[in-house]
Amino acid sequence: MADHLKLAHTNPSKTKPPNSHKNVPGFEVKRPLHRLYPDRDKSRYRGNRRTAVRVCVTYWGKDYATSDPAGPRECDEYPFASTYEGAGQHSQEPSAPKDNFSALPIPKAQNTAVGTILALFYDKNRILHGRDSKGKEVDAYLMAID
Repeated sequence: MADHLKLAHTNPSKTKPPNSHKNVPGFEVKRPLHRLYPDRDKSRYRGNRRTAVRVCVTYWGKDYATSDPAGPRECDEYPFASTYEGAGQHSQEPSAPKDNFSALPIPKAQNTAVGTILALFYDKNRILHGRDSKGKEVDAYLMAID
């Protein structure tokens, strides 16, 4: 997962889906991430996941989750499905750049562990739902890779 984030940040043109102008958010103060509570907007959260999975299927095949002899995989995405900037952002906000995310199959156990760590990060740092009822950004966070 950390390698995926680093690649998305430092060399986004090497990630899927292709986009020669890809510049994923979350690493600069001017382009932060905003938390999306799945229970507040299940449709958007599911759209983020569906869009990422579609990319995994397109580039790694329908059996991407089971084709690795090392074990089961899941489709990892950055920005996270739990953000407004997730893979489906363009379908919800047409003015947002299209295909400005990265998707990659990773080991299922690793993806599950990262999801748990992300949930703990949100709680420990009191990261709030990133937009109010009118869509105004109210809380944001950045990613750092050591």
